Amino acid sequence: MAMKTGGFTLVELVVTIGILAIVAAVAAPRFFQASTFQSRGFYDKSAAVIRLAQKTAIAWRRPVFVCVTAAQVSAGTASGCGVTLTYPVNGAAAAENSPPGVTLNAVEFSFDGLGRPSAGANIVFTSTIAGDPARQITVAAETGYVLAN
Repeated sequence: MAMKTGGFTLVELVVTIGILAIVAAVAAPRFFQASTFQSRGFYDKSAAVIRLAQKTAIAWRRPVFVCVTAAQVSAGTASGCGVTLTYPVNGAAAAENSPPGVTLNAVEFSFDGLGRPSAGANIVFTSTIAGDPARQITVAAETGYVLAN
């Protein structure tokens, strides 16, 4: 009676190691390049600033302004965002600075007391970081819906 032994053949092990090597060679550089993660984080935080501005305008029933420069997204209670809003949880200023390699198109708009924007806005994130995809945030002119893809 022959006894079956469990295990892998040499061919199976070589193929598995080869596949792992290919995956590691493709994926590893993305994990060691922090700039793409910083870019995505800035994009998400920028969308959060815009949404905070809209929600604050509705809660306070008064205009709240969003100011986008080439290197910053901020929200404030006056035109030009001179008086910056603060995050309710930690009290930090509702302003996010872009990481190196990311620039924005300058735009300024406001939300009225009903959360409607003064004008539709399209904020384009231009990145010179290798492998970083094109991103944009769109604020719908009629509803103020903030679409961050």
